[in-house]
Parts: sequence; C-alpha cells; structure tokens
Amino acid sequence: MKLKTKSLKLKTSGFTIFEILIVIGILAVIFAIGLPISWNFYTAYQFDSEVNTFVAVLEQARNSAMTNRNESPHGVYAAPNQFVIFQGPSYAGRDIFQDRIFTRDGNININGPAELVFASLSGQTASTTYVFSRGQRSANVYINSEGTISF
Repeated sequence: MKLKTKSLKLKTSGFTIFEILIVIGILAVIFAIGLPISWNFYTAYQFDSEVNTFVAVLEQARNSAMTNRNESPHGVYAAPNQFVIFQGPSYAGRDIFQDRIFTRDGNININGPAELVFASLSGQTASTTYVFSRGQRSANVYINSEGTISF
C-alpha cells in the first residue's frame, strides 16, 4: 500500500534583510554622489538670484527718481540682511515711511558703497561698482554716472 503524503510548501513573500541592506547601500551611494551636485546648483541659483534682486532694486529706485516720485531723489541702502529703497537725499535724511525693504542673504558679501542715491528727474548718480562674492563665485554690478546699470 502506498501512503500519500502531502508536502507542505511554505510560501514566503517579502524581502530578506540582506536584500533590504543592499538597497539601502545603493541609495546611500546615490545620495552621496547627488548631494554635492545639487548643493552646488542651489548655491549658484541663490547667488544669481541675489544679484538679480539687487539690480531690480537699483532699477526701481532709479525709476522712482526719474519719474520724480514725491518730488524727491531716491536711493538704495545695502544693509547686511536687507536692501532698502529710500526716498530722500541720503539714507540718514530719508523719509522712513517711504522705505521699501527687501530681504537679502547675509552669506553673500557685497563690496561697494552702502548707499547709492539717484537724482530726481535725471537719475544721475556717482559712478560705482558693487562686487558680489561667495566662495569661488563673484559678479560685478556697474552703475555709471548717468545711472545706467549693467551686470
């Protein structure tokens, strides 16, 4: 007589700990390679954004002066953590209620005069250069005596 035996097959599903460790290791290598690349991209974008913001602030102050807004000269003050568009002959002699404040990244160094004033109607100012720097990156913003801004 033959005995029939049933063989029990264990059905297992899922991943072994070894497979999970391999996947975690591969992801760690990918992140280790990608993080410096993405960080450099972020800092480059942040730097370019800071320069573009400063140029836009300069252009806004110059336009306000040229349109003779409130019959007053307008200028830009570069503080450590903000740009201020002010109305008046100087930052110290400004009308504080007319200030327009724009935040800036304090980690980006700006070398140049702290304030720049554009004359009413003409937009003329003193010729100057602002130098932005952070690590290996640098950019120059030029303002000529007619108030033309180039970077």
